[in-house]
Amino acid sequence: MTRLQSLVITQLLVLPGVATASLVGLNLEQHAVDGNGIATLNGTTTWRLYAEFDDPSDQLTSVGGANPTVGAIISSGGFYQNAIGGQMSSQINQGFVPFEPEIEYDSWVTIGAEWASESATLTSTGINWSDFNSGNDLFIAAGEWNRPVGDLHAFGQIMPGMANYQILVGQFTTFGSGPTSAPWGQLNLSGYSSAFGLNGELVPWSVDNVSFGTPVPAPSAIALLGISALAGGRRRRR
Repeated sequence: MTRLQSLVITQLLVLPGVATASLVGLNLEQHAVDGNGIATLNGTTTWRLYAEFDDPSDQLTSVGGANPTVGAIISSGGFYQNAIGGQMSSQINQGFVPFEPEIEYDSWVTIGAEWASESATLTSTGINWSDFNSGNDLFIAAGEWNRPVGDLHAFGQIMPGMANYQILVGQFTTFGSGPTSAPWGQLNLSGYSSAFGLNGELVPWSVDNVSFGTPVPAPSAIALLGISALAGGRRRRR
C-alpha cells in the first residue's frame, strides 16, 4: 500500500477537563486496483481510511459530524456499492465472498474492523445513509458511528508499512485510478485515553474537522463544507 496523505496535528494541548489524545491524523491508503482482478470491478480503486495515533492507550469511539462542522466523505466519480453489502462493516458478511467476491470491495465505514463478525458492537445514530448507499457522497450534518469504550477494536493496531497505531475508519471503492480518484473530506473524531489521566483513568478527547485526501472541488460540496472547514483541527470540549 502507498500512503497518499497524512494530516499532522501539532502542538496537542492538555486543558483542564479535556484532552486531545495522541491523534496524528487521518491516513488514506490505496488498498486495491480493479478489485484485484475481478472483471466487473475494472476501472475502480479501493481506498482505506485510517485514524493514526502515537499512543496505544488511545481509543477511538466516535466518528461523524455535527453542525457547523459537517462530516463528509466525497468522491468525484461516486462510490461502488454492492447490492448485498451495506454502509457499515457490520453488514459485510465474509461468508458471502466465495459467492459474491465483489462484496469484499464494497464501500463502508467502521471503527477498527472490516467484517460483520468483528462488528457486533458497531452502531450508528443520526446519519442518513440513502445517498451513500446509492453511490453518492456521504454528508453527516448531525450523526456518528460508534464503538463502546474499552472495545477491542477501538484501539489502534500496528499495520505493516504504516507508522504508529492505526484504526480503520472506512473502505471506499471509487471509479477511476490514481490520486484524482481518491476520496476526500473531513470528519469529527472523539474517544478516550488514559495517557493524560491520573492513575490510568480514562479522559475524553475530541477533535473536529480532521481532513483527509486532496479536494477535487465540486460547487455543491464546497458550498456545504465551506473553505474554512477544510482547514481542519478545531478542538471541542466534551
